Amino acid sequence: MRHLARILALIFRYHRRQVLLGYLAVFGAAAAALAIPRVLSTGIDRALDPANRDQGVEALITLGFVLILLGVARGLFQWGQTWAAEGLSQKVAYRIRNSYYDRLQHLSFAFHDKQATGSLMSRATADVEGVRMFVNMGAVRSAFIVVMLIGSGVAMLLIDVQVALLTLVFIPFLAFRAALTSRRLRRMWMRVQELTGDMVGALQESLTGVRVVKAFAAEEHEKAKFHRRSLAVAEQTYLAESTWARNFAIMNFGFMLAMAAILWYGGQQVIDGRVVIDGQVVYTGMTPGELAAFFVYMNMMIMPVRMIGWTVNNFSRAASSGQRLFEILDAVSPVHDLPGARDVDRVRGHVRFHGVSFAYDGRTEALRGVDLDVPAGARVALVGRPGSGKTTFAHLVPRFYDATQGRVTIDGYDVREFTLTSLRRNVGVVQQDVFIHTASIRDNIAYGNVAADDETIINAAKAAQLHDFIAGLADGYDTVVGERGVGLSGGQKQRLSIARTILHDSPVLVFDDSTSSVDVHTERLIQEALDAVTAGRTTFLVSNRFHAIAQADQILVFADGEIVQRGTHHELLAAPGEYRDLYESQMRPFEEARLAAQAAAERAPAESGQEAG
Repeated sequence: MRHLARILALIFRYHRRQVLLGYLAVFGAAAAALAIPRVLSTGIDRALDPANRDQGVEALITLGFVLILLGVARGLFQWGQTWAAEGLSQKVAYRIRNSYYDRLQHLSFAFHDKQATGSLMSRATADVEGVRMFVNMGAVRSAFIVVMLIGSGVAMLLIDVQVALLTLVFIPFLAFRAALTSRRLRRMWMRVQELTGDMVGALQESLTGVRVVKAFAAEEHEKAKFHRRSLAVAEQTYLAESTWARNFAIMNFGFMLAMAAILWYGGQQVIDGRVVIDGQVVYTGMTPGELAAFFVYMNMMIMPVRMIGWTVNNFSRAASSGQRLFEILDAVSPVHDLPGARDVDRVRGHVRFHGVSFAYDGRTEALRGVDLDVPAGARVALVGRPGSGKTTFAHLVPRFYDATQGRVTIDGYDVREFTLTSLRRNVGVVQQDVFIHTASIRDNIAYGNVAADDETIINAAKAAQLHDFIAGLADGYDTVVGERGVGLSGGQKQRLSIARTILHDSPVLVFDDSTSSVDVHTERLIQEALDAVTAGRTTFLVSNRFHAIAQADQILVFADGEIVQRGTHHELLAAPGEYRDLYESQMRPFEEARLAAQAAAERAPAESGQEAG
């Protein structure tokens, strides 16, 4: 229940005025509704009173007029109740959805590494909708249910205590039944939300990897996998709904027993209390009008009684949804701005690693005892086999993760002393896995600097050897690329990412194997551009490509999370060790192929010139 209490606290904190208007409409609608049976009772008794035979028609007309006024008042108040409840629910959903999204944006890589995308998407949709329905039907309209139950019960007690007690004896049983059902439904709806997250995750993975699915003709496998998860959601939802329906049926049966009790005992009261005195009928017990009012009050309790089961279901679902949402909203990112963090303008780029160790899961170390001093403007290449720790090392500079031991400094200051925004403004990153937004090429290049003018964007594209390709498109820089960069080759996406980083104009650059998806010719052009771009900037280049790292001021060779060798290209080749082994096994074949292709490209113009001569 504490999650529901947090939702209610959020409502009263930010939307107190609209809540009060909603409750005013609730009480107005309830008052108008509860007055109807009383007016009806009085009108019936007056119309049936032989002493008022001549005024019977007038009494009925007056009764009808009053009932019309009460009906209009009730309708207007119910309209106000709907307006307030729906408006409030949409505002709360908007606030929670935005807070949820904002929180996701500020959680670190370590958090997202452990989360399934489908589950996060499910929370932003199905769980937010569960909370919205609670605010609409639970936080506001449930008050109408409570007022009608209490109001009808009190009115019945005022008419006849014995008949009322006989009728209302069923309510405690129904309330107890609702409480038991609530506990079961809460667990059931939590499971429904979890299974929905799994189903959305399967859908998201299938759509993201649709090319792999098509390439391996795995459509039937994907269909079967999605059908299994969809069936699990359907079966669990059916179980929850059937539990609610069973509870609904039991409460409806209790209501019918109450109606039978009114008819049996209340009817006897009217019949036995009917006495004729001096030729006039006098009722010593309940009057016909009061019996009619009893039935109307009991009929008014139909909706609240039936809605108890629905409300329990709604509350249970909202509790599970709130729990899943608050798990994210309350999540503490291990990488965050510390109190008093500095907002720096531009650093020089002197980077040092002081005994740095790092473990992703807190146990298995990906880096161990790394010490390194990189002067401002130096170019450092990171080399190693997959899983050796080189990418992890590079990710510690922009604080994608925090070192578990030791510290990383820039210009003598621990990177944890900078605000994340200013730190990442000073550290540009080109990742191996390039993400392209569904937007124009111009917007994608200017993603990290949305205020950049066209000339600056074009210069960045030229530096990344992408301008000529863009200029050849029908819409040029206004060309919209599809989701995940559909329409661009791997090399073009990589160059677009490089242009985005160039435009960011950071004094520290990290290139995570950023030329892995380009051909030899394009790679050479990009490398020439990067040589000019990285001049005077501290650069970390993660790559196993010989010509890309040969000119580095220092090459770090990683193995099992440690730097096992360091030096220039020629120094490392001259000494036996990991670097020379890598060169012999990986770089030499690639380099020979690259040199052969380059020689062929250089021979082609000369041969064509000789033929022309």
